[in-house]
Amino acid sequence: MAEEKQQQQEEDTHKLLSSYLGLSFSMFLATLANNSVPALQGKVRMLSQRAAEAAEELRQMKSRRQEDSKANARVVEIFASHRNAWQAEEKRLLQQIDAAAEEIARLQGRVVELEECVTRAEKEVGERDEMIGFMSRRIEEEGLGGREQYGKKSGEWFQKEEEEEEDLVGSTRSLEEEIEVIYEQHSQHFGNNGFDSEFMASASKFWAEKASLWQDVQYESLESMYNTKHFVARRESPWKVDGDSAGVSSKLKLLEQDLLNLEKIGKNDPSKVSSLIKKQAKRYQGLSEKIEDLCRRIANDPCEPSLGSEFRTQTQTEFLLEAFRLQQGVSETGQNLMSLQTEIGKSNYRDELRSETTLTTRRSLESTRNNFKEIQRNLEIWLARIIGDLEGILSREGASRVREYYISRYPFVQ
Repeated sequence: MAEEKQQQQEEDTHKLLSSYLGLSFSMFLATLANNSVPALQGKVRMLSQRAAEAAEELRQMKSRRQEDSKANARVVEIFASHRNAWQAEEKRLLQQIDAAAEEIARLQGRVVELEECVTRAEKEVGERDEMIGFMSRRIEEEGLGGREQYGKKSGEWFQKEEEEEEDLVGSTRSLEEEIEVIYEQHSQHFGNNGFDSEFMASASKFWAEKASLWQDVQYESLESMYNTKHFVARRESPWKVDGDSAGVSSKLKLLEQDLLNLEKIGKNDPSKVSSLIKKQAKRYQGLSEKIEDLCRRIANDPCEPSLGSEFRTQTQTEFLLEAFRLQQGVSETGQNLMSLQTEIGKSNYRDELRSETTLTTRRSLESTRNNFKEIQRNLEIWLARIIGDLEGILSREGASRVREYYISRYPFVQ
């Protein structure tokens, strides 16, 4: 009951409030002036016009915004297309740079290969020029004979000693000319200018062999020369032989002893022969040291399988060329020995005319001459063995340059 009573009171209050509001509004309208309505209507029209203008401006702004958005989209599209083109161009240029870098690396490698080829070619040309020069000197030696055929290099080798000899013999030349006439008349009874027949025969045989050394050389196959079924114990390699083993050092020591004896005998009258013998001994000593040095370098040369065959062949060819040069020096020294033998014979005959010769002097000179002959022979045999073994090594490897450039019946010499 209380709730219904409370609800009834709320409804009455609402009705009373509505009646009050309606009555208040009616009284407000009644109190308004008659001219205020048109004014309000004018304001309404003005506001409506302003609202229409604002709507038009808003429409225009929306239209401009759409156009601007379209323009912006077009600009973005243009920039996007340009960016894609730039990226494509950048990618193409990067590819070109990579290709150019690869080409540069390839060309640099090619340049290195060409430089190596040029170096090898220059070295080969130098070797061929050296070989051609050697063959030209060999041809001159075979055709002309005498001292001039051994070429400029071997001539320079002993030029200094020759000048000293000429200075030494200049003071006694007039006396020797007189003695030489008598000696030549006397030598006709003994022949060969004071040399025995055995020495002249060996010298003739040596120079005959030298003249025909490279002519008509025939090579047999390796199978026919070396039977693989029967191996024979070979002699020791010549580059493992030193001056003592070759018999050179002992002969040089004997020469020193002979020189001491000659100096003791003729200390009051020093002769030209003693100085010539000393210089000849120095020549043989120098040749022996050079040959020993060559043998040492050949023995120490690394012949490992890892090294290329071309490198080994080139090294062996250089050794062979040096051996040929030393052989020229030995031949030149042999000619000097022949001149020395003549001087010894003249000195002996001159002393006999003056009655100054003694048995000890003759024995010392004879021993000196025999020692020189033995040294000359041992050096020639030593070098011949070295050259033969080097040529055998090159022939077995199938790359003997000596066979190409030296052993030609018509060498490449203008």
